[in-house]
Amino acid sequence: MSASRQPFPRDFYLVTAANFVFFLNFATFFLLPLHLTALGASAETVGFVMGTAGFAGLCVLPFLGALLDRVDRRRFTIAGAAVMALASFGYLAPVGLGPALYALRIVQGVAFTAAFVAASTLAVDLAPPARRGQALGIFGISTLLTHAIAPALGEQIAARWGFGALFAVAGGLGLAAVALSAAVRVPRRGHAAASAAPAALARPLRRTPLVWMAAATMVACGMGFGAVLTFVPTFLHAIGIAQVAPFFVSYTLAAVAVRIVLGGLSDRVGRRRVLLPAIVTLAISILALGTVSSVPALVVVGLLFGAGQGMTYPTANAMMVDLSHRGNLGRVQTLFAGSFSVGVAASAFVFGGVIERWGYPTMFASAAACTALGGGLLWLAPREAAVIDAALAPAAGLDDPETFADPPAPSLRASVR
Repeated sequence: MSASRQPFPRDFYLVTAANFVFFLNFATFFLLPLHLTALGASAETVGFVMGTAGFAGLCVLPFLGALLDRVDRRRFTIAGAAVMALASFGYLAPVGLGPALYALRIVQGVAFTAAFVAASTLAVDLAPPARRGQALGIFGISTLLTHAIAPALGEQIAARWGFGALFAVAGGLGLAAVALSAAVRVPRRGHAAASAAPAALARPLRRTPLVWMAAATMVACGMGFGAVLTFVPTFLHAIGIAQVAPFFVSYTLAAVAVRIVLGGLSDRVGRRRVLLPAIVTLAISILALGTVSSVPALVVVGLLFGAGQGMTYPTANAMMVDLSHRGNLGRVQTLFAGSFSVGVAASAFVFGGVIERWGYPTMFASAAACTALGGGLLWLAPREAAVIDAALAPAAGLDDPETFADPPAPSLRASVR
């Protein structure tokens, strides 16, 4: 069987299912801004509360990356999901807008980062290298589907039974994610390389210009993506659109569709050729959000946003993984997720103030400009195939192909031309 047709193992699908249930918990809190607004919070306060979780997660990333290359990644997934469930139940207490609210967001940020980065790293470890871009697209679908399901169902739960019931359901989903994660079996090869490896087997990350430019690109794209997910609920209510579900459903359907139809495209034609148009599409959709005044227009923009984001995230992730090695995969995944999280968290802090002073259209225009900047950074990134050759060159004493080396994707050199 050719490498390009090698099937995904059972545990790849299992960790994807665990991620899906975990993200149902996480995406439920896309509605938290509505709860905060009902409590009297301003747009700036909403931004601070939502951004706190992101920055809390960033604080653990420097430690998490190294640990994921040395210990069982499944344990981080289980622990993160368990803590996320407990934090969700914590909202059942009358926390208000005081320090307890920020404490819960800090706990959520740390738990989310540990669980998601560990699960995505494990998914990459389980996927056939020649189908890496496609695998990341499939894994990402488990995230995207929750972006439609959780807000749509969450709105109905909150409307009928209140936010207390919604937080209780979120906690239950977190516990379900724990059970699914516990059923994942770490393969012998992956376990040897990433779960119980001596420190000597962990290879340093080659910090090439392409790696850093890709990381900077994800910070910029995270700014745009975070602005949309944080402030679309309050924006829609401000312009008189009662439900947020039409946007999240249309966005999710488009993102899932492009990943199903075009998920393996970057494996064939190269990462950059897919990533640049995707980022441009994402920036245009964010800019267009500021002009929305009806549900049909909202659905159209949601579809455009989904198409852009649906290809941007997994393609950029695959490009970063192309530059990694089984011995430093955890650090590369941490750098990628951390870069995107920096942008998402910063957007919540920065753009809340922009809304307070200049309004939503200016905020969306600013977020679109940040995303476009990410495309510009990628355009300026090194294109020489030698960059990839240097990044993939085996380190001295660590060149056993059976133990470490993943064959580069067939289109690896095309991705930097």
